[in-house]
Amino acid sequence: MNNIETNNEETDLLSLRIKKLAESQIVISTGKEYEGLYELTNKSAEKYLRANIRGSYLNVDTGDLIKVTRKGAEKVTRHDAENLAHLKSLALIPELIRKSIFIAEDLNEKNKNEYDTFRYYVVGLKMEGIDYTVKLAIGVKNGCTYYDHALTPIEINKLLRSIDEIKRPFASKESSDDGEQVSDVLSECKDKRLISILQAK
Repeated sequence: MNNIETNNEETDLLSLRIKKLAESQIVISTGKEYEGLYELTNKSAEKYLRANIRGSYLNVDTGDLIKVTRKGAEKVTRHDAENLAHLKSLALIPELIRKSIFIAEDLNEKNKNEYDTFRYYVVGLKMEGIDYTVKLAIGVKNGCTYYDHALTPIEINKLLRSIDEIKRPFASKESSDDGEQVSDVLSECKDKRLISILQAK
């Protein structure tokens, strides 16, 4: 099989995954699930995750069991410490794992002793009436291990439409359904890795 055929197959697979993502169920949250479990600080959240969330959770899309370990609890609480939405979302990790859709897998070029590859899963989240797109990073080595997740405050199908439009001629002049320009939607997305994995190559 030549490189062109391989690339076409990869593009077709990604397109199918994106379609599945667009049609998938999102996670609905009141934003209060953390109450009584931990305070909205990274130290309190990490302590809770290490004591209560560590374990294995089924990802419905792939059928994989994804482990949440101490390392994942540390990683996800070491960034966005001032972001209340991120801190609130930590209580939702089991549900985010369960409902997320597998999108892409990349070699771990930085520290191969830790994980061989990283798999990226994406899921929509509506928390306190605000829409987010959530990217989960899962490390792969002798099984699947939750590594981290990040929130982007853009509704998932709005983001997917914007990525699709940007690949067309004169995309910068196109507008989303609410009149916002496609270029503006994508400029709001600070997670460039998220945009990258959602783009068909």
